[in-house]
Amino acid sequence: MVSRDTTIHIAAVVLGIVALFLIDRYTIGPETGTTPVAGFFLFYGLVLGGAHFYLAVRGEDGMIPIEARWRYIAMLTVLFGTGAVIFYGGDRTIVTISLGTIGLVVILLTVVVYVLAESIAGYRSSRSE
Repeated sequence: MVSRDTTIHIAAVVLGIVALFLIDRYTIGPETGTTPVAGFFLFYGLVLGGAHFYLAVRGEDGMIPIEARWRYIAMLTVLFGTGAVIFYGGDRTIVTISLGTIGLVVILLTVVVYVLAESIAGYRSSRSE
């Protein structure tokens, strides 16, 4: 039997594909500029985080604890936000460091902190049993 998590993940992927199809079919916006980037973030946001966000807002943990879902959504938000900043302003500099370099450091630190937070949470949950 298919779990509720799987059903919601499938629905999120289908919504992402529908959104991508509608953007491509109706050529919403110009080919250049912000429209392709917004479409990219919409598609991957729905596919990677849509089900987690839906289940976290509803308070349903299923196979994954709600706190872990919120941590994942926070990580995706930082990664997408930093990716947008790198895309639009990566060639600019702050003092002598390019914004792209700063963004890559933020991405690396975000992933490391996320992995550590999930590892610590998993360890703590295993110790309480």
